[in-house]
Amino acid sequence: MEKKQKKNIDISVQEPEEIFHPDYVASQQKKKKRFRGMLGHWFGLFLVIIISIVIFYCLSNMVHILKAVRTLVKLLMPVIYGLVIAYLLNPLMVFYGNVFYSLFGRKIPEDEERHVERYQKFSKVISLILAMITGLLIITVLLWMLIPQVFNSVIALANTLPDQAQDYYHKVSKWVMDNPYMANQFQDALLHLTDSLDEWTQKDLLPWLQTGLLPNVNSLASMFASGVFSVLGVLYNLLIGCIVAVYLLLGKEKFLAQAKKMIYAVFGKKQADVILHYSRMTNDTFSGFIVGKIVDSAIIGVICFIVMWILKLPYPLLISVIVGVTNVIPVFGPYIGAVPSALLILLVSPMQCLYFVIFIIILQQLDGNVIGPAILGESTGLTAFWVLFAILLFGGLWGIVGMIVGVPLFAMIYRLLKDYLELRLYHKRLSTETEMYKDLKSIQSDIRGDKHYILYTKKEKRNANLRRDAEDKITLMQLLDQKPMGVSDTAGEQQKPEDAAGQDSQNASEETADDVTDEQENK
Repeated sequence: MEKKQKKNIDISVQEPEEIFHPDYVASQQKKKKRFRGMLGHWFGLFLVIIISIVIFYCLSNMVHILKAVRTLVKLLMPVIYGLVIAYLLNPLMVFYGNVFYSLFGRKIPEDEERHVERYQKFSKVISLILAMITGLLIITVLLWMLIPQVFNSVIALANTLPDQAQDYYHKVSKWVMDNPYMANQFQDALLHLTDSLDEWTQKDLLPWLQTGLLPNVNSLASMFASGVFSVLGVLYNLLIGCIVAVYLLLGKEKFLAQAKKMIYAVFGKKQADVILHYSRMTNDTFSGFIVGKIVDSAIIGVICFIVMWILKLPYPLLISVIVGVTNVIPVFGPYIGAVPSALLILLVSPMQCLYFVIFIIILQQLDGNVIGPAILGESTGLTAFWVLFAILLFGGLWGIVGMIVGVPLFAMIYRLLKDYLELRLYHKRLSTETEMYKDLKSIQSDIRGDKHYILYTKKEKRNANLRRDAEDKITLMQLLDQKPMGVSDTAGEQQKPEDAAGQDSQNASEETADDVTDEQENK
């Protein structure tokens, strides 16, 4: 019994030494790593299975999911209106806040935290009230100017249209009677048109009135009622949206802080920094473009009104509002506003319509080359082709709203793709300058791993056949099994991005040698 106890004592004494032995610790760490690796492997496989099931369920029930999304968007429509209103009023609120700070805020000592906090609350409330009043005043003034003009225009058209139609009828009749050949052709055309109208009335119009219109009077009335209710619903959403906008503008600092907190909690630090960087860039792009476009359109509307008033063209205020509002839409907006405006003036005087068309062309050239670039600057960074592409794409998807927000949205997509591609090129130790790829034939590496850009010669650039021959000489196997070049081989026809001047001189020497050879062959 004593021997057994001694043996146990010896084992208990030796256990700590075995536990803290380096080999024992290393074996235990390997077991833990192996267990964690197996656990991570099976957990990853489990996640893949779950995600696959969720994707399959979503695809098989896409109709119900889209219906649920539409219902959710319809319920949240007041909040969406509120977000839009708050985003449009925020620049005005910031402007009034800066004015208050320049007038009163500088006089308050920064050490007195109590007074500073009271001033900030007071300034925020007053700036919000002034921003809301300014927005309402702008809308009220536009409606006050526009509605009477529309009413007067409709009355004037109703009064003058019969006389204008009779005048045009007499002019056309006189012109037709003075030309016998045209009179016969015109008479035949009228007879053909009368027969076509009679046939259409008998075959299409009367059956549609009997079978299509009369039985569906109730449905038409219900459609009219639903249209009225939808208009009332939009007004209700706008009213609730204004209330939501007030809460959003008063608590925007807290909402932004909560959003940043959530981003840093969900993502890693680097990913969160990147997300916030592009979020700020998106906000600057959208706010700069939309606010700049509104200011630009207001200036265009004022210039249009002044010039039309000086030239004594009809309906100056109505047409100026139409031109200014439609100018918010890039590229196509001026034409959308100019066409109905020209038709309105055409009913009054064809010569005045011609003057208006010439003036609109000059005004849009002034806007596109002077006023627009001075206000918008490089807010999007897109070329004219990509602006047109963005308008066509998002205009086809979302209509008028897509035409307005499509340009800044596509500008951010373009910027994200550009930064991603430049990052990939940086990791591959390749040039990120677009100019380096204009006349590029291929890129080769030397034994030190440096990249050398092989360009087409000037003669190959001028002659498409020579360029095609140079490309045909390079096979796919040569491109795939490309061996590193010697450092001495790079002196002739290869160059690095920083050796562009040397490459140009080498191209010039090659061109001179080729020209001498061609002259000798011709002789």
